[in-house]
Amino acid sequence: MSKRARSSFFYNMARLHYFTLMSQSEYRADKLFLELSKELEQHPCAEWLLWSNQGAHLSTTQEIKLCHILIHLPSKVQCVVYAVPGRPNYFFFRRSLFIPASNLTLAPLPSAHWLAWELQQLCQARSACKYLYLQNQNHTFTDTPLTPALKIDPSHDSILPVIQRTVPFSVQQLHVHKSRLESSFPLVSILLSVHNMESTIGWSIRSVLAQSYPNFELLIGDDGSTDKTAEKASAMDHDPRIRILRYAANRGKAFVLNDLLHEAAGTYVLELDADDWLPPGALHSLIRLMEQNPCAALGTGTSLVWRRSRDGHISLRGQSTFEGTLETDTHAYPPVPRIYRTEHLRSVRGWTEYEGPYGRVFEDIEVCRKLLTKYEIAKTEEIVYHRVVHTRSVSQQHLHHYKAWKQNRFLHEKGGESS
Repeated sequence: MSKRARSSFFYNMARLHYFTLMSQSEYRADKLFLELSKELEQHPCAEWLLWSNQGAHLSTTQEIKLCHILIHLPSKVQCVVYAVPGRPNYFFFRRSLFIPASNLTLAPLPSAHWLAWELQQLCQARSACKYLYLQNQNHTFTDTPLTPALKIDPSHDSILPVIQRTVPFSVQQLHVHKSRLESSFPLVSILLSVHNMESTIGWSIRSVLAQSYPNFELLIGDDGSTDKTAEKASAMDHDPRIRILRYAANRGKAFVLNDLLHEAAGTYVLELDADDWLPPGALHSLIRLMEQNPCAALGTGTSLVWRRSRDGHISLRGQSTFEGTLETDTHAYPPVPRIYRTEHLRSVRGWTEYEGPYGRVFEDIEVCRKLLTKYEIAKTEEIVYHRVVHTRSVSQQHLHHYKAWKQNRFLHEKGGESS
């Protein structure tokens, strides 16, 4: 292979180009996939796309060696994961993976940053992935990883388990056996009220489908969305445990949650926001918590907190847990997540439906306050939720309205009119 041929054998998703393409695609995996397809059309000699975390380059010497190795692989191999001791993995994707004829269906991701891991898992599900290891200057192929992948950053422990559990659903439609539903596990109803969340709802739903706990129903209330939220949700309702209720008018979260509560058949109710997602073991941990604390009407745990940038990328910021103080004179601190014992939630008539603008904010504080005046709360230290915050979220936009909302609640309780 000539020097010129070697230099065009790989198309590098690297360095500045990596961040440029990410920005152009608004960190959306579907858009990035199309961008890469277009880029490969402009580079007809490139046989493989080389992707590395944060766009780091391989050395010229390494590329030359890998050219001679990859060129002899059978066409069935669509992905090669190159593992070098002490360094992040490199991904090689055959260009044919990016052409329309590949019939590749991408499931939603929280950020295009994880597209390489999604593609790798899809290829592995098709038996089209190989692992290449460099040990003692020798390269060795295997069909499965020899050791756990090097942890690039803590965020991968939060994203990869969902990808790994749900990628096969994209290859072969999920079928839930009746025996799994008629198990000894208590049914939990997951309530998702959503308005104009087309860019994030898919990942939230995907995290529910990734649960190791089988006995759940997911009730989605589309609160008068004017974007493609309903379309995105409907694309993932192949699981019979998912039900979508659509409302023509946008009424507010409390109204929708009460409608969903009326439909819920579960012993427990779990709230989920379309910005957020669940780790695969969340339901197991939360149900165990509630079963071990039969006097608790409300359960919570530790959540990881993520920040979404304006261009759509998310980054891990830390973790939070409920410290026991629900409200002060100036601030509110709702427990996140919130799982309820359904009978107790119904006994306080669910979420308070205030009319006017105050009916659209702090519904979480109000329902917790009603429950905690009568019942106990239980808490686990396990990480059972991922919460995403951004400047455009309803909760962030209305933080400064808390004092006025609290005064409105006081007037409402005294028999005055809320506004």
